[in-house]
Amino acid sequence: MGLFKRIPIHLAITVGLCFTLKLPDADASQIHTDTSDPSKFLKCAQQYCLSKNYSKLYEPFDSAGKVDVSVDLDVLQILEVDDIKFTVSFSMYFGVRWQEPRLLSPAAQEGDNPYVAIDLGMIDFLWVPDVYIYHLKTIQVLNIFTQFAGLWIVNRTGILYSQETHVTFWCPMRFERYPLDYQTCQFKVGSYAYDENKMTFAANLLQYDDSLRNTILDYGVDLLPLAEEDSLYVFQDIGNYSLTGFEMRLKRNTLKYLVNYYLPSGLFVFVSWVSFLIPPEIVPGRMTLLVTLFLVLINIFNNITSNSPNVEGLTSISAWVITCILFVFGALAGYAGLLFKKNRLAKVDHENNRIPKIGNWHGNLLAHVDANFLIGFPFAFLVFNCIYWPYCLS
Repeated sequence: MGLFKRIPIHLAITVGLCFTLKLPDADASQIHTDTSDPSKFLKCAQQYCLSKNYSKLYEPFDSAGKVDVSVDLDVLQILEVDDIKFTVSFSMYFGVRWQEPRLLSPAAQEGDNPYVAIDLGMIDFLWVPDVYIYHLKTIQVLNIFTQFAGLWIVNRTGILYSQETHVTFWCPMRFERYPLDYQTCQFKVGSYAYDENKMTFAANLLQYDDSLRNTILDYGVDLLPLAEEDSLYVFQDIGNYSLTGFEMRLKRNTLKYLVNYYLPSGLFVFVSWVSFLIPPEIVPGRMTLLVTLFLVLINIFNNITSNSPNVEGLTSISAWVITCILFVFGALAGYAGLLFKKNRLAKVDHENNRIPKIGNWHGNLLAHVDANFLIGFPFAFLVFNCIYWPYCLS
């Protein structure tokens, strides 16, 4: 991924630095804060203050010289899976947590709530991590009068910023087995500038209830934590970047495709075998049956092609319908061969002044060929199914 493709998403106004400064080891949060005179502080909210010499340009590094960032990923709803644009959209509560030991807090009281909501404007004065979402297309923060967002002090020194968002991100989908396919998409969150030596990311919360999903969604959805091998991004020779997030597994709901496409097209192939029971002399009945089935399957194929996602070759359902078309065409071609043979036999009988043979199941050559067709076509279709379904469902 080129550097020009990486789109940083800032939760607030941040300033990048090309250098870092080591913070004092003193834990400023242990200092009891008297907020009776706000002029003594840079900014105060709910008795939590920032000293005059506080600077949001300096990172709150711990004793190991790095910042640990935790992310809350509470996915509410999968809004859309776009097979054409290769994107997934969902709504979620997106939260970011980190420690800010320079925060001046009031004296602790017994029974205090560990989460204290403070003025959202305080975020403009705090150092914030440069959060970056990989493969992001769009992100929208909802609002009415103000943004659907909040800022909390957690256990006196922690910061939690959370907001409700609609996220759309790219997913590399493959549709060769459509509609029997499943997709794996990875939603990754990390730092844009700081490598793993300066900033690490971990998931504090990953939550999603698939029973509440949109009922018209074409997929079943499972969310899993990122695998360990996916939690690190090696970016050229710049450094290794810590990642967190989730793996989204999408399994398409195949029932409607089985009922609307697979079952009818398969039954049409079965019906085409009935033509082998019709005597070759009854041309209108046998020809009408096969031509009608052939045209209906062509129409089904056109409908599938117009509604299928783009692939380099054939999808599984296209291969199925094409095979069904070939079986019906084979029955039609076989009947054409029978008519040709019948005409040849009639011509020979006429030239030799013999009475033409009548088609029957006991000795007529044409009926014998139909009997072979009635055995050969179902057997070939059975072999095709024995290969097709294990491959597509594996």
